[in-house]
This record gives sequence, C-alpha cells and structure tokens, in this order.
Amino acid sequence: MIKGYFDNAATTYRKPEGMYEFIADYMSSYGANVGRGEYNTAMTSGKLVSDTRNKLLALMNAPEDRVAVFTPSATIALNMLIFGLGLKKDDVIYISPFEHNAVLRPLYHLQESLNIQIQFIPMLKKDKYKYDLVQLERYMKNAQPKAIILSQVGNVLGNIAPAEEIGKLAAKYNVISIVDGSQSCGVLECDLHYIDYYVFDGHKTLLGPTGIGGFICRKQCNLTPYIFGGTGKDSANHDMPKTLPERYEAGTMNLVAIAGLNYSVGWLINNLLYVKTMEKRNRERLYHLLELYNYLTIISPYHESSGIVSCKATGFTSDEFGKILSDRGIAVRTGLHCAPKAHEYIGSFPEGLVRFSVSALTSEKDFSALKNVLDELSDEII
Repeated sequence: MIKGYFDNAATTYRKPEGMYEFIADYMSSYGANVGRGEYNTAMTSGKLVSDTRNKLLALMNAPEDRVAVFTPSATIALNMLIFGLGLKKDDVIYISPFEHNAVLRPLYHLQESLNIQIQFIPMLKKDKYKYDLVQLERYMKNAQPKAIILSQVGNVLGNIAPAEEIGKLAAKYNVISIVDGSQSCGVLECDLHYIDYYVFDGHKTLLGPTGIGGFICRKQCNLTPYIFGGTGKDSANHDMPKTLPERYEAGTMNLVAIAGLNYSVGWLINNLLYVKTMEKRNRERLYHLLELYNYLTIISPYHESSGIVSCKATGFTSDEFGKILSDRGIAVRTGLHCAPKAHEYIGSFPEGLVRFSVSALTSEKDFSALKNVLDELSDEII
C-alpha cells in the first residue's frame, strides 16, 4: 500500500478531481473513432480531439502557425522527430548531457547505421549544471549542426535548461531545435516562437492519463513521416496526407487518454497560477525535508530546478534504499532513470540515485508519511 507517493517524474499519481469520471462518461456516451464516420458520435470524438489540441496550444501560448500532433507517448514523438529529420552521414546533432534514452537510443542507432555525429552541449566548468551559451554559439557557427535536442527539465536531477535562449541561438544559425517538455509542460513556460518542435507527455506534468503524448510544430513543417497507415481521410493517396496533423497521426487514436488529457489541460488552464505555485512550493519543501537527514546526500541543485530531488543514501545502493522505502509505503524511483549519460556526467553511474519527485498535487499526507519513515530510518541507521 502506498502511503507517500514521490515518483511523479515517472507519472503523476494524483490527477485533477473529476478526470476519471469525465473519461468514463465520455467513453460510455460517445467513444467512436475519429474521422471514420459521419455519424454523431464520431463527429463528437473529432470535436473532443480538436478541442484538446486547442487547449494544449492555449496552455503553451503557442503562435498561431503551430499545431499539436498526438502520439501514443513522448518516446514515440521523439522517435518520429529524430527519424523524420532526414539525417545523413556526418550530420552533427547536439544534445544535453541529461537526455533520456528516448533521445539517446534513436541517435545511437543512427550513429551506427548512418555515421551521424553526436556532440554534447558545453556546460560551464565553474557550475556543471549551467549551460555555456557562449561556447555553444561558437560550436553552432563552426560545426553547423543539423539539430539540437534538449530536455527543458532533466528527469534525473530536475535541473532546468535555458530552452528559450538555446532556441534563439538555434534559429540564428538555422539549426533545428527540439525541446523535450515531458517534465515541464504545464509547469514552466517556454516561448515556442524559437522552438521548432516541442514534445509533451500527458501523464506527467500535464496531470493526465498514460498513453498520450505528442509534439507541437509549425503547420508548414517538412518532417518526413515515420509511421504510415490510415488517417480517415485522403485514403486513395499512396502517401500520407500533406495536411497537418493528419500526416503524422496514422492509426486509431487513444480516445480514452485524449479525453483525460482534455480534462486535465482544461483544469491546468483554469488553475495555472495555483499549479505553478504548488509545484515550486512542494519541491522546495521536499528539498528542505531531505536535507534534514545526514544519511542522505542531495545531488540535485537547489536553484533552477523543478519537481525532482535526487539523493545518495549512505551505506546503501539506490536500489537497496528504494526497497527499504517501498517496504514502508514510500514510492520513489531508483537506478539510472533511463538516462545513463546524465549519471555518467554527474558521477553516479552505474549505481544511480534515489529520485524523489513531487507534483502540484502532492499532499500533506504524502509529506507526513515520508517524514515518519525517514525519522524511523534515522533512528535505525544511527
């Protein structure tokens, strides 16, 4: 039984009140496929999908020339973007040291099959969690990279990247920019005027269900389709439709998840100040709670971070300490967090770290349960 949930960076556990009821009501009342019929329930499903797109664009204050494309997850969205870039031999791709395997593994595959070059965005020597934008501009000017990919919030430490500034540099040198907003969408702002592709994930900071993600892009983008199939329109065409978002949305949509995302994004829009305030407050509270215990060493930076506090536990591997917490009802994430390069960079590879993560909806009950368990362990360990 979970007494305190601190694995929100994997998926937010508590959702906006009423979301599950909205999903059930939608599926029992409508639930027909999108674009596969002219009957009322199919048309209603189409309106739901369109409304969800518009809410996402409104939440991100996206420019009018943008469209939201739905995919089954952020991982699939990132694969579609990376493989759709049309990379060739010796093309240079810059990434941050904190990227997820959803970025690393597609790039490694292309490195092996096409011999692309993967380079890391330079970091400041005096502060290894801050980006060296002066040096990055030199690299962009000289190396002429094809694209730059970075997480706005790293999923290991929660450190925030200067996505807008890097997007502006990329635009200046005609470099394609891809920002992974899986850990930030709905919590942190990001000026999409300078971002070519912005990835979102429904079940994390957007507080929606699993099974839905996607990306926001320009309506006139020339990304090559990566997945092919039926779209419900232009069926006689051998190729995917030229119109967006249909060009990148082959197959049946996950309407259950989209219904939940529609509700959660609407709730976020109506409670945006509250969400941003509570997310920040809960992260600060978590940080200050964990620093009370001398058997925990906090690795995450305090400033310019969001949602996550990762630690080492003296005398235990991350997996061992995570099991101890789990046995007492506290949910955390341990190990490498699908981001091995991040751990190599910060010096926690191969063991990994214990990652605690909050959301805007982390409750007093969660914090109380965590404090009680950490107090108990403090007595036992000492």
